[in-house]
Amino acid sequence: MLATPISTPAKGWSRIWSRRNRYYLIAFLFVLPALINFTVFRYLPILAALRASLYQYSLLGGFGDFVGLDQYQAILSDSFFRNSLWVTLKFTIYKVPLQVLFSLILALFLARENLGTAFVRSAVFTPVVTSVIVVSVLWSMMYHSQLGLINSLLSIVGVPPQAFLSNPDRALPALTAMMIWKDVGFSMIILMAGLKGIPVVYREAAVVDGAKPWEVLWHITLPLLRRVMMFVMVTQTIFSFQVFVPVYAMTRGGPLERTKAVVYYIYQYGFLFQDMGTASAMSIVTLIILLVVSVGQMRLFRSDVSY
Repeated sequence: MLATPISTPAKGWSRIWSRRNRYYLIAFLFVLPALINFTVFRYLPILAALRASLYQYSLLGGFGDFVGLDQYQAILSDSFFRNSLWVTLKFTIYKVPLQVLFSLILALFLARENLGTAFVRSAVFTPVVTSVIVVSVLWSMMYHSQLGLINSLLSIVGVPPQAFLSNPDRALPALTAMMIWKDVGFSMIILMAGLKGIPVVYREAAVVDGAKPWEVLWHITLPLLRRVMMFVMVTQTIFSFQVFVPVYAMTRGGPLERTKAVVYYIYQYGFLFQDMGTASAMSIVTLIILLVVSVGQMRLFRSDVSY
């Protein structure tokens, strides 16, 4: 009879400490700081907000009586909360499609390594790394109805001074233009990376077959760029729903509540009205709406194209 081989502890340890497992451990250690960051600053605050939304809670008084879903019922019947959601939705509809379009155009032109493209890319990306509060203050001065740079340029072509931030119909588009200018560089860099990841042979084969440049763009480039565009659309939608600093620094929600985004309204309830329980309920409702919108965008841009 042949003796059954007995696995020694050394062999078992070497199997656990294999090359693949070592690679997995190293990869996990690289991801661990991000996981800790998301857990501490994202997931735990969400759970804390969910708990606070079920109580009467303020920063000064702490937790009070348990109220269950009463605060959710109250905010769903709050016309100001619905208005803030509508303002945020309009801001997102204004900003995201235009920003993606401009960033795609810039990416198509600046993906080529020509003379001066590196300088232009740096100039377009500079607002991304600039503090949003600094940008908001600068654009507030540029939007000034009498002394602003934009009205000075308009006066050259004979256009009278425009009240950008004090006009109810122009305040939100003015904020949108500023945020597109600030964030277009981020989307451009992501789309440029996606363009560089498309194999050149596809475009070359299409050109050899007689395809025109717009046909190559429509039938080759854009379909292979759908996953990257989905990422840009989803992230920019999330960023748009979180708009707060421009509203706080430039309009304070005015004029006539036309720029009062939902995050600014949540800030007012939590820190000005000292009703953190209701503010937490608003945050949870906004999170659910944002998740639904993001899932819808992912399904819309879902593609099985691989390369």
